[in-house]
Amino acid sequence: MKSLLIGVFIFLFYVPLTAQVFSGMAEIDKAKKEGFYTYLNSEERIVSNAWKDYLKKIGTVDAGRTGSIHVDQARISSISDNPINVLSIITEEKNKVKLFVSIRVGPDNYIQTGHEKFKEASQWLEEFARMIHLQESLRKEESKLAELKAAQLKNQRYADRLVRELDSNKRQTELLTKKLEETRIEKEKILANQEQNKLDQKANELALEQQLKQVESAKSKVK
Repeated sequence: MKSLLIGVFIFLFYVPLTAQVFSGMAEIDKAKKEGFYTYLNSEERIVSNAWKDYLKKIGTVDAGRTGSIHVDQARISSISDNPINVLSIITEEKNKVKLFVSIRVGPDNYIQTGHEKFKEASQWLEEFARMIHLQESLRKEESKLAELKAAQLKNQRYADRLVRELDSNKRQTELLTKKLEETRIEKEKILANQEQNKLDQKANELALEQQLKQVESAKSKVK
């Protein structure tokens, strides 16, 4: 059981150690640039803002008119002891965000596959990719949390509505019960009056018969 729990914990909090980094070329500010790139599972806007914040750690960030993001006097100790030029551009391809980076460490000296600093540059980019992955995971978990809270609120509102409906139903039942009781009492009164009316009719009939006899007797005496 303990090993199973450990496995679940690792699965839930697993973060890829490396991102795939590829060498290539891209057009930045109307010029072909050598460099390397990676793909990120996030939104272009989120990656762009995070990338600018990431670059602020190495220098002053400037934005080009065509969407480029660059740091002219960047300082990345793992790559070079001297200021270097970092030029980048973020695009979207097939529902994924592509981050292309061109690093110039000297005149016509760009980092790509085979360069002595390619490993360090890749690791620097991978660190950003890990950060994006963690932020995206957090964003998704917060989104799920928000959805659960919304569902809970919806269920609570529905529960409150059911309570109100039950109260309304109870009041209606009480009114109907009271009305039924009043109707029952009224019915008993009607039945009692009906029985009394029968008795009154019978008594009246007997009195009528007796009176007819009295009338006949009086007529016979007049003759």
